[in-house]
Amino acid sequence: MRPLLDLDPRSLVVLHLIERTGSMSAAARELGWTHPAISQHVKRLERSAGCVLVERHGRGVRLTAAGEVLGRHAAEITASLTSARDCLPDLARGHAPRLRVAAFPTACATLLVDAITSLTGTQVDVRQAEPPEALAALADGSVDVAITFHDEPPRGATILGRDPVLVAVPRARALASQEAIAVQDFGSTTVIAGCPVCQERFVRHCARESFRPVLHHQVTDDYVLMQAMVAAGQGVAILPGLSLAAHRRPDIVVLPLAPPLYREVAVSLPAKRAIPASAQDLLNALTRLASTALHMPMGRPWSGPPHQDRTD
Repeated sequence: MRPLLDLDPRSLVVLHLIERTGSMSAAARELGWTHPAISQHVKRLERSAGCVLVERHGRGVRLTAAGEVLGRHAAEITASLTSARDCLPDLARGHAPRLRVAAFPTACATLLVDAITSLTGTQVDVRQAEPPEALAALADGSVDVAITFHDEPPRGATILGRDPVLVAVPRARALASQEAIAVQDFGSTTVIAGCPVCQERFVRHCARESFRPVLHHQVTDDYVLMQAMVAAGQGVAILPGLSLAAHRRPDIVVLPLAPPLYREVAVSLPAKRAIPASAQDLLNALTRLASTALHMPMGRPWSGPPHQDRTD
């Protein structure tokens, strides 16, 4: 059996960066190295493996089938090294390592800030990130916890509950007197539907009811601005419940959407490296808060959709 240190961890980091960037030059720039230095690490790793790991593809490079197998191990090692590097400043000052969290904006302003307040002796660094970026940061080791929302959360995540999508209308509008607003009730009313991802979800939801909404030309996920636009008479807004918990204008009315639309709020912890005790403490705090802040709180691991005809 080869000695363990014959496999240079630096070469594995190089392999991971090549896979992620699709280019040796890009990997070199990220590390601050030269292109020949990257090439030497690839050659050294290929000699150790006894096979080709990287091949040309278009204007860049990609991993071979063998390279992809080794690349999965390289990704885990890179994530662990990133996590270890980030805790060094705190260790040097004699402090416990900070807990690094990535979360979508409305979770930052509601669930997360309240959960952090309930923790004692834990310093937390918060990064605002939409779900794809938060999960990528968790995978590459730059955060310890990812708080995300999905139609179907990633396997292994803990579902905190369902955040309902609601309709904000001007208080003076006739729609404000209804108990709920069916998608067909929008008619030709302009709809401010949020970020591109939120817009896409809402349009799909309407399509299931054979309705095509008229979308506002401005695309934004600034829920304070969206409510101001509603109050100014620019249309009605589609807003998640958490955003209204963070900020709500008195001159708008918020009503349920019919049929209902939800987003599953989930928490993911590292799957391939040690989970800090503070991360589990944060998850426990989030689960407690979700019992009152979210619709249908669950606090259970996600193992796939319960049936195939999901509408949320």
